[in-house]
Amino acid sequence: MSNPNAPQYPQQPQQPVYAPQAPPAAPAYAPRPALPTTLAYTNTFALVSIITAFLSPIAAIVFGHMALGQIKRNGDAGRGIALTGLIIGYVYAVSIVILVIAYVSIFAVMFASLASLSSSYRY
Repeated sequence: MSNPNAPQYPQQPQQPVYAPQAPPAAPAYAPRPALPTTLAYTNTFALVSIITAFLSPIAAIVFGHMALGQIKRNGDAGRGIALTGLIIGYVYAVSIVILVIAYVSIFAVMFASLASLSSSYRY
C-alpha cells in the first residue's frame, strides 16, 4: 500500500522497450575468381631496368632503351616501367657524375691552397 503522506510526483510516460534486432544478414555472394596479373605480359627488359636502376644506372639505361625498342616493336606491356627505370637511371648517373666532380674539385682546391700556403712560408 502506498503511503498517503508521500509526495505525489507526476508519472513519466513509459517508453516502449524495443528488443535489439540482429543486423541484417549480408547477401550471399559467390566468391569471384582471382584475376590474373599482367606481370606475365610485361616486358622482361623493363622489369630488369627498374630493378637495376638502384644498383647500376648504366645497366638501367641500357635495359630501359632495349625495353622501349621491344615494346614499340612487339606491343608488350611495361612502357611505364621502362620509362621509370630510364628516368631513375639517368638521374642516378647524373647525380654520381656531379658528386664525383664536386669531390675532385674539393681536393683540387685543397691541394692548391696547401701549395700556396707552403710556398708563402720560407725557412
